[in-house]
Amino acid sequence: MRIAFTLLMSLVLASCETIPVSTSALPSSFTTENIMKVHQGMSSGEILQLFGEPKSINSAVCGRAPNQWICTTWKYGEFPYDRASFTFSGEHGSYILNNFDVDRD
Repeated sequence: MRIAFTLLMSLVLASCETIPVSTSALPSSFTTENIMKVHQGMSSGEILQLFGEPKSINSAVCGRAPNQWICTTWKYGEFPYDRASFTFSGEHGSYILNNFDVDRD
């Protein structure tokens, strides 16, 4: 009986060990070092090199008349968790970064 109790307690204590788990919804490429490289005027190719393919892409009309333009937004992560968005101006193949937002916990 004493051996069974000892084995049971060993199992209980072993199961209490915490294993670190990443809870970020952003790809692992969203390091502080990479985020600090981001600046307005970057090409979409540079963003792809730093962070990989976006999770979603949205196209819209940005600005106010008469200064409107088509803008494209790339999103990474998952709302309401860690997420990032990059908004570009320009034509497909020559996007230029206009605005970005990275929200990490």
